[in-house]
Amino acid sequence: MAVNLKELVKELRSYKGIQRKGPIGPVAMNLLPLPNEDVLATHGEDAAVIKCGREILLMAADGIREDLVEKDPHFAGYCAVLVNINDIAAMGGLPIAMVNVISCSDEKKREHIVDGMKEACEKFMVPMVGGHLHPDTSYSAVDVAILGKTDRSRLVLSSGASEGDSVMFAIDLDGQFTKGVPYSWDTTTRKSREVIKRQLRTMNRVAPYLTAGKDISNPGSLGSLGMLLESSHKGAEVDLKCIPAPPRVSMIQWLTAYQGCGFVLTVKPGRERVVRDEFARADITAEVCGKITKELVLELVLDGAREVLFDFRHDTLGCAVPQKL
Repeated sequence: MAVNLKELVKELRSYKGIQRKGPIGPVAMNLLPLPNEDVLATHGEDAAVIKCGREILLMAADGIREDLVEKDPHFAGYCAVLVNINDIAAMGGLPIAMVNVISCSDEKKREHIVDGMKEACEKFMVPMVGGHLHPDTSYSAVDVAILGKTDRSRLVLSSGASEGDSVMFAIDLDGQFTKGVPYSWDTTTRKSREVIKRQLRTMNRVAPYLTAGKDISNPGSLGSLGMLLESSHKGAEVDLKCIPAPPRVSMIQWLTAYQGCGFVLTVKPGRERVVRDEFARADITAEVCGKITKELVLELVLDGAREVLFDFRHDTLGCAVPQKL
């Protein structure tokens, strides 16, 4: 079926996963820390970057959308771990440990949330070492914070893209949409721990060839690229037909999907093949889909048609002022 690019852009811009990012900016700017020689990067990144001796510590936190907690509390608990693991991987890091906050007065629902978190901790081989429980709330929510580590040579920031870099999408196409959750492309629940470990460590291996990177999260492939571009104060041109995709999935559903294992990358010119091959060894499909530009717009190309998805002179995804200290 032919896709009308103008209508596609309209649907993308109205997608909840993209729209809900805008309010991040004012909150983050009011909470940014005072300059500290050990804090290397904060707002605009998937994880804060903290110097600790010769190592780089990574700290991140994420919560799960209310509709998922209500529809499938077990999967919500699982995803609370998954999304944090992906944030650390996107930075070229390795996860160390997590803590959680569970808000839920329904004992049965709480058990499902905890069972889901436990399953994910075992799957990703990262321990949950503490947390806090609100057993008397009028709502149900699950949030997780994570600690990871890397070193300076393998640190991948969202804010490092440069004009002329290649835009690559690296996505595990071996998955399925979660029943009842059409925005969740699940690639991890049926895979072994060993396969998942190899996939998530690929970002650490290709880090020296990248200028920027981000995991494909709640705003989908193009929304995640938009956050990277806003952090980097750059634009991009992307050919939608080059983005890796499984057969028989509608383009709008695919572009708005949360990826169980997926990253958007900017790659140093001439290094695209080595990055593609490294991901292929982990059964992840990586393709060059565009270029970074100096204009502050994300322009989409499809069958000769062109449309601007984001104009960062006016639009925001909450990453307008990355804090690099």
